Amino acid sequence: MPDFSLRRFAEWHPQRKTILGWPGLEGTYKEYPERLARATQEVSSIAQAVAHFQSVILAVGSERYEEAELYFNEINTPFKITLHKIEGDSMDVWLRDFAPTFVLKEPTKGEASIVGVDWNFNGWGNKHPTPTAITFAKTFLKDFHIERIETSIVTEGGSLETDGEGTLLITESSIFNDNRNPGKSREDIETELKRCLGIEKILWIPGRKGLDSTDCHIDALVRFVRPGALIISKANEVEPTEWTTVYEEALEILSNATDAKGRPFEIIEVEEPDEDLFPGGGFEDDRAVRSYVNYLLVNGGIILPQFGDPAHDAAAIRVTQLLFGEERRIYPVLIDELPRLGGGVHCVTQEIPVSPSAESTMN
Repeated sequence: MPDFSLRRFAEWHPQRKTILGWPGLEGTYKEYPERLARATQEVSSIAQAVAHFQSVILAVGSERYEEAELYFNEINTPFKITLHKIEGDSMDVWLRDFAPTFVLKEPTKGEASIVGVDWNFNGWGNKHPTPTAITFAKTFLKDFHIERIETSIVTEGGSLETDGEGTLLITESSIFNDNRNPGKSREDIETELKRCLGIEKILWIPGRKGLDSTDCHIDALVRFVRPGALIISKANEVEPTEWTTVYEEALEILSNATDAKGRPFEIIEVEEPDEDLFPGGGFEDDRAVRSYVNYLLVNGGIILPQFGDPAHDAAAIRVTQLLFGEERRIYPVLIDELPRLGGGVHCVTQEIPVSPSAESTMN
């Protein structure tokens, strides 16, 4: 038996910092300089939004570090944006997926601490495996002297949605998949998720393999608002596609499910924007990810994506404010390139929760 346990906090737990990253010049978008520039600008806008609520670490590859210094020297925010140089030039933007997942390590004796789970990122089933992203979790934890927790499975942070009270939401397609975990049974995967995240009950949503580069991550589909309450992204398509089916399956399963404490779920829907307003598709023929539930919770606030559909953007603000209350200030951020590249606000961020320890290497 191990002499410690691990537990993942819900995102509404107090946070110390948020990690983001600039895309590298030799990364996934090296053949698309205009897209890379727009992605850089949107990541920078999200970093500035977060820095109105808490400190930010912005990871930047060595070849763009001076450029980032010049850019952020002109930026003033209530909380500090600290640049962290990463060796290598193939940095990607999706920190939710390849950064560590930070959890609480509670030993049977001694003081609890924040540690990082390295999920063995492989480029979403070897679709986009850039060297800097592949090694990022291990490198980051070493740089900041944070203990690395190894695991026997491959997954990404965007696959994992927890209420902090023992319940995990996950799509089958994004982890029970031979492009990540060949030969592993569902029981093998569940055992390891429970060990690494302190989970008691896992609710499996089917998702769809190959529907996008992530194989249908949970964090653009459904999120916890609080224990016992969920917000789900309602598909808004002229002609129903497999995405509509994914949404309908998730709604059906969760409407008849209970969490780890036996509570049925209150489910709130928020409709996606009108796709007719956005000509052009996503990156490499993927569907653009325009989901309002791909928000980020920060201390006292919510960084909420906006897409340029005035009616749906405003409705998302109203619903989100109603759900989270006036104690959280909504900070809207307009994004267009990140959705076309396959993600959003939540996808480009990874939070570091407050440690119970009085000392932290992150200070």
